[in-house]
Amino acid sequence: MSENGISLWIRALKYVLQRDKDSISLLKQTASFLNIELLVLDHDSKVLWGDAEKEYSYSVDLVCDRLRLGVVKYSNASGSFLVDLIKTLLTKEFEKKRIGKEVLSLYREINMIYGLSEMISEKIDTASIAEIALQESSQIIGSTHGLFLTYDPDEDEVTKLASFGDNPNSERNIKDQNEILKSLILKGNAAIVPENRIKDNLSIQHLKAVMYAPLKVKHRTLGMVILGHKEKKEFTAAELKLLTTIALQTAAAIESAHLYQKGLKEARDREEAIRVIHEVTQKFVPSEFIKSLGKAKITEISLGDLTEREVTVVFADIREFTTISEGLSPKDNFLFVNGFNNRMGPIVRKNEGFIMQYLGDGFMALFPKGPQSALNASVEMHKVLHEYNKERVLKKRLPVKIGVGMQNGNLIMGITGDSNRLDAAIISDTVNTAARIEGLSKHYGTSILLTKECKDKLTNQQAFNFRFLGPVQVKGKQKSIDLYECINGDDDSLFDHKLQTMSTFNDAMSYYFNKEFAMAAVAFQEIFKLNTMDQTSKLFLNKSAHLITQEIEDNWKGIELMNTK
Repeated sequence: MSENGISLWIRALKYVLQRDKDSISLLKQTASFLNIELLVLDHDSKVLWGDAEKEYSYSVDLVCDRLRLGVVKYSNASGSFLVDLIKTLLTKEFEKKRIGKEVLSLYREINMIYGLSEMISEKIDTASIAEIALQESSQIIGSTHGLFLTYDPDEDEVTKLASFGDNPNSERNIKDQNEILKSLILKGNAAIVPENRIKDNLSIQHLKAVMYAPLKVKHRTLGMVILGHKEKKEFTAAELKLLTTIALQTAAAIESAHLYQKGLKEARDREEAIRVIHEVTQKFVPSEFIKSLGKAKITEISLGDLTEREVTVVFADIREFTTISEGLSPKDNFLFVNGFNNRMGPIVRKNEGFIMQYLGDGFMALFPKGPQSALNASVEMHKVLHEYNKERVLKKRLPVKIGVGMQNGNLIMGITGDSNRLDAAIISDTVNTAARIEGLSKHYGTSILLTKECKDKLTNQQAFNFRFLGPVQVKGKQKSIDLYECINGDDDSLFDHKLQTMSTFNDAMSYYFNKEFAMAAVAFQEIFKLNTMDQTSKLFLNKSAHLITQEIEDNWKGIELMNTK
């Protein structure tokens, strides 16, 4: 038995005889009832129980699990019963301590594995992942040597990705034993190498103990992790299982790194993750939607329930979502979108709105109380993201930006489908227009874009700052819509710039719609030079410069024609 096991038995014995009140009381009562004098000595002859000065007729070794823990002396033959009782109490206490120690050890291992998972998940290059995996493995499982090997099926070659410990012939040994290593990798089994096989293998003769585990992901094996010790040591089955767990986690990280670098499978998985998100969210109906139908619970709704309401529809979309998600595994992509929704959802609800539908990289929200609530929420969403982006910059992650578009109007809210499948639905041209406005926010380079109808319905316009962007005619519409940019959602420097140049911008727009394109171009250029992040000014600068050379019809109204959705 190991020293740890012996120590555990001794601690259990001392606890039963000297600290556990229930055990002590039981032994005293039994000894008194049987009229027995009892003496217990530990393996160092120290008194644990009784009086060493008294005479005792009987003496037996206290043995548990073939381990001599001490001596028990007693005054008459009935004392053997007390010896059995001590052994019973001792065995139970030993089991409790052993289980507690195993649980504590398991807890520590889980924490260490969790820490490893966090560290390797932040890496996207395979060499760094391999080095971290070996370093953590050597700390969790005592070892003096380690080797991280990968197998390239295209080259049919096993190569070293990382290692530690002195082995000057490592590269040559790997090359000489390429076929053997490839065979072990493809078998995908974990094992502790027998001592005789270590002695027979020239490449590992400098070690006294060796074990290995495969880097398995799905139904493929990417390589293997080998740990060794230069001193005589017996790796246990538990340590092999732990190495296998570490190898599995590392294999997943290696696979993610491969997918990131190649940009193939990850893209398909990412699209699948977004599709799953979309499908899952379609299964739920917002409670606010149910209340709008005059119902308290979803079980009260029925096919055909409907109501007509005037609401403000808001579409929000994550800008450059593809670029951000390229650096994420499918799981992290899911968590990123979910984290975004977790930040935005409470803001919508706080401002008396609700998410009607999640759209993978964005969402559609309804605000029954009108555009004031919708605009408050839109500005707050941007402010929260500005603070969140400060954290992301420190972690060297891309900032998250959104575009928001909104429209106000009547729509039909109701339950559609058939007797076996119900779904919440909204039917209105307002929704289509709001979606188009959100799309136009990309074109105009704005963070928040709204129609004149929305702006006119605000109960407190003075709480916000706007720039008029002119009329636009979106695809499928006969009439143009006047658009306004709300600048309150911009970061502080861009907001200050737009606020300070507001007068110049308004003059520039007047020049533009009065067909004084040269004057407009000069004014827009002046604004853009002050802050090149003002994409709206850049857009109108380019438009003005282009129109200077064009023949303009007399009935030109400056209406932007958008032929795409």
